[in-house]
Amino acid sequence: MLKHALLFSSCLLVCGQLSSVAQTSGSSSKKTGDEIPVIILEGAAAYKDKGPDEAIKAWIKGSPIDGSKEALSQANSLRQIQDFYGPYQSMDLISSRNVTPKTRVLYFVFNFEKGPLFAKFVIYHSEQGWILTTFNFNTKADSILPGCQLER
Repeated sequence: MLKHALLFSSCLLVCGQLSSVAQTSGSSSKKTGDEIPVIILEGAAAYKDKGPDEAIKAWIKGSPIDGSKEALSQANSLRQIQDFYGPYQSMDLISSRNVTPKTRVLYFVFNFEKGPLFAKFVIYHSEQGWILTTFNFNTKADSILPGCQLER
């Protein structure tokens, strides 16, 4: 019985910490380290205003994958998601983790008219500022998010 109570208490503590990290991109109450880097915000704004091609170009600008045909082909995936879910509306930060002082992993949900798209961005702090090194999108949460973030 005591084991169950401890397990339940631990789950509540972890879930409470995770939910406090979930923030919208417009929120002003972010903790230090949870700010969304400009490179990601610029890509999201380009997505909303100009579409998937411009979003990808903005996200990969100055990065090692800048100009990569594979990265640019992700715009096709975003167009297919828009065809299925409707127009892109907003983005919410699920969590942000500093792996090292120069490397962060950020998880987002992109909100469309009819459903969510989950995203993972790995960014690196170079001499020019934060740059995107990898990114993944998927409509299935469990393909993007770590398991502990799904168990709320």
